[in-house]
Amino acid sequence: MNNKGFTLIEMLVVIAIIGLLSSTILIGLGNARTRARDARRISDLRQVQNGLENHYVESNQTYPQDVYNSISGLPVDPQGGEYGYVRISTQSYVLGACLENDRSSDIQSFSSNYDVSPIGSPLIPPPTCNCEDSDSYCVAIGIGGR
Repeated sequence: MNNKGFTLIEMLVVIAIIGLLSSTILIGLGNARTRARDARRISDLRQVQNGLENHYVESNQTYPQDVYNSISGLPVDPQGGEYGYVRISTQSYVLGACLENDRSSDIQSFSSNYDVSPIGSPLIPPPTCNCEDSDSYCVAIGIGGR
């Protein structure tokens, strides 16, 4: 008897090894994806900030009441929804986003009790955040303690 081929046990062992390797890779990629989404959120906030400053110059030295209805083409969160925007006065605002991870120590954020929860998407973890939270990033213009 000269049988050539794999036995059932050999096939099951190979499938188990492939399963373990693929699950390890997927777990590692999950962390990289959340960090990439957080980096995009911070970059997007800088774009929104540029749009707000352009609006300020073009509209009689005042910031808009509702940023997404006043300025077209602004980015939205990678998981959907608008970034948090609070107009304090015609000369000041707070702009922010909820992050999926805590800010790293080298990212400075405006710290106050302004709610910058995303508008229009329950998918973004966490669903609510304040500028004081370690899992948020906020920019303030026209307010002391920027």
